[in-house]
Amino acid sequence: MIAIAFSMVFIHPIFLVSELLMMIAVNLLAKNQKKTLGTLQGALFMMLFIVVMNPIMNNHGAHVIATFGGTVITAEAVMYGFLMALSLAILMLVFVSYNQSMTNHKFLYLFVRISPQLTLLTMITMRFVPLFIRRFTNIKNVQRTRGVQMETGSVRARSHAGMRLMEVLLINSLVDALQTADSMTARGYGSQKRTSYQRYRFTQRDGWVLASLVAGSALCFYFAKQGIGRLAIYPILGSIHLNQIGWLCLVLVLLIDSLPLLLEGWEYLWWTLRK
Repeated sequence: MIAIAFSMVFIHPIFLVSELLMMIAVNLLAKNQKKTLGTLQGALFMMLFIVVMNPIMNNHGAHVIATFGGTVITAEAVMYGFLMALSLAILMLVFVSYNQSMTNHKFLYLFVRISPQLTLLTMITMRFVPLFIRRFTNIKNVQRTRGVQMETGSVRARSHAGMRLMEVLLINSLVDALQTADSMTARGYGSQKRTSYQRYRFTQRDGWVLASLVAGSALCFYFAKQGIGRLAIYPILGSIHLNQIGWLCLVLVLLIDSLPLLLEGWEYLWWTLRK
């Protein structure tokens, strides 16, 4: 989640492009190529939409690029839209990596001792949208064999078909929710302190990594508070040039973002040298 904070704090093209490439590398290393490419394809349309619509709707800025009728396109608005699009892409890739590495059992193990009900509610909320999409796709494929299609016919017919599909989806979800609640009640969920069949131990190496991560992140946020790695956009677009401290901050940000790559590389070298 630190990568998300960095993408929102360091609003600079060099920082954001470097972070985007690093997040792509992290996801590809996790053998998540299909989801990564699919996410990038889905994010591309939204990125183009932001880049195009922001200059049209936002006329602030001193450097005028073009004028179409009464609409003024400024370099500041184009740059701001470009940076927001990069931040969105980084955000989506971070969640792809999170879903790949953070399983339901790990999430429960971390927070279920604090608040079992809130932890379960959070986990259900996080899987709500993907689960609904999968169910809707399955229902649509089944209903297509019965002649219920949203792709063909008049607008009224397609709307009627869509309402029927949503009705089936909601009924199916409610029935599944009732079955889940009955199963949890029968198993006594939340009645006493929950145990876990998986054990995650906090080792000395984890302590050093956590301390380094906190110290490095604090230093990066201090640099950001001083204006380093933050491009001045309004009212006049500033220079994207980075000084020595700016490059040092960029290297530190990339080291933190690439922590999974560094740990994986260390493990690979460790086992290779021991053979």
